Amino acid sequence: MSTTSLERRIQRRSVHRSRSGAVSVALVVLALVAAWIGTESVLQAVGSAPLVADPQTVVDAALRPDGAFVTIAEVIAVVLVVLGIVLVVLALGPGRQHRSAVEHDRGAVVIDTAILASTAANAAALAAGLPEDHAKASARGRSSEVRLVPLSGVPVDQAAVRSAVEDRLGRLDARFGKRVKVRVDEKGTLA
Repeated sequence: MSTTSLERRIQRRSVHRSRSGAVSVALVVLALVAAWIGTESVLQAVGSAPLVADPQTVVDAALRPDGAFVTIAEVIAVVLVVLGIVLVVLALGPGRQHRSAVEHDRGAVVIDTAILASTAANAAALAAGLPEDHAKASARGRSSEVRLVPLSGVPVDQAAVRSAVEDRLGRLDARFGKRVKVRVDEKGTLA
């Protein structure tokens, strides 16, 4: 395995969420049901009393259901449907963490989106001449949004701020500096 393919694999594992937790829970539930069926079958074969219900009684009740069995079967069916929906959503949902892989010549680099947002807020505050607590930013994927609260009576050049943020994020990776939105609040605050 070459170093670049290893680095790509490390980046992918760092950026994507593992689904092993959901798979493990599903397998444990399946193993418990199988163990229960096996235990009941062995107890019936030996002639001992069942733990919950022997398999033959369950099959007979399923073939000739009464009111109580139908209610129990409906509850079990609802639980299984909900469990199935949860597992399908986990399987089809995006498995991405809040991280982004960055191309670098020295190895695999992964940046958390909170770092990207902090970097954008810092660059915006410096460009606008504001204290850092007057700049808030969020980063999602390859787009960033910066919100500035200006000081009363001091105008903020939105284009200069956007350019500074694009430049700073672009130095991390060219993909991050392409979609930057800057919003300046209409009401300022006192210093």
